[in-house]
Amino acid sequence: MRIGARTLKTGIAVALALAIPALLNVPSGSVLAAISAIFALQPSVKRSINTLKDRIIANLIGALVAICITLTLGNHYIIVGLAACLLIAILNQLNLSSVIGLATVTLIVIMETTEDNFILYASIRVGATIMGVFIAFLVNTILFPPKYEEKLYHVTDYSTTEIMKFLRASVRKNSQYPILKKDLKWIKSELNRMDVYLSLFKDEGVTTRKKDRIQKMRKVVVYRQIIATTKEAYNLSYTFHKYENSFNHFPKDLRILIRERLETLLTAHEQILLKFNGRVSPDSVNFIAYKAPLRKEFMQSFFDEASLEEYMHDDYGQSNAVIHIMSSILKYEEYLEHLNILISSYKGNDWNPDTDISNIEHIEQ
Repeated sequence: MRIGARTLKTGIAVALALAIPALLNVPSGSVLAAISAIFALQPSVKRSINTLKDRIIANLIGALVAICITLTLGNHYIIVGLAACLLIAILNQLNLSSVIGLATVTLIVIMETTEDNFILYASIRVGATIMGVFIAFLVNTILFPPKYEEKLYHVTDYSTTEIMKFLRASVRKNSQYPILKKDLKWIKSELNRMDVYLSLFKDEGVTTRKKDRIQKMRKVVVYRQIIATTKEAYNLSYTFHKYENSFNHFPKDLRILIRERLETLLTAHEQILLKFNGRVSPDSVNFIAYKAPLRKEFMQSFFDEASLEEYMHDDYGQSNAVIHIMSSILKYEEYLEHLNILISSYKGNDWNPDTDISNIEHIEQ
């Protein structure tokens, strides 16, 4: 068990939301302000900004519905339930479904009041809710602003390294089927974490300067391709795992060619990542041109093996295995080529931000 930055910020936001209304001599709004702060705290600053307006609008609508229905129909528990249904329908119609929870809480708290001065009580509750939203926004923005790039880089780097180990073990017939099956499940969960961190990284570092936004989006594009290439490496590992028995019965010369080609690609993958973190020159890693003769021999050997006459008399399983493995390797190679081009461009000096400002909307997509 550990207390992270977001957990700590939630505690601080709740404490402030409880204390500030009391200092303003409206202690009855403390609980609702604290609840609002919990709902409003987002994992990134940009998401906090995007939801700030929606939460305020949703709470105002919830308060208005609560006041109108209470003054006209009363606050019987059946009426409260119907009012909640009405509020949810309104918010869904306005595309505010993400803030239904807090608005419904506001509605219930207001309708269940027994105070004589109902309008004043409702106004205090709405003000407390909006205060809680602002407190959560300020705490999330000022205290420990989230930094997701470091997390994204480390999970990507570690997962890619593990996949490379699996691939090298597979082509050398050193992997154990049950253990690798378990490890592939773990890698799959890490790939999902990469997607989450990429989304959060894209949301952090809000700025109004177009040049800064362009540079940030270029890095997002690079990370997106890094993740896509890692996923292709995972798919290749899964293919070797699935067709392990067929691969072990390939001719020795073909297995050696596969091992040499994969070693070339895996080494290139390592060098490209080193290029991204500045340890290799942007003009390095020309693995395609350097190994062109080997690639030609490699592909011809695959075609020859897949079309063997002896494979045409059964269920084509061995021939299909050859084709699946070849296509997985070639797709991994394509993603590596594209990643190499992107990182070379990103780390090189051939980009002029003044000429690309007009394309920011397209890059952000």
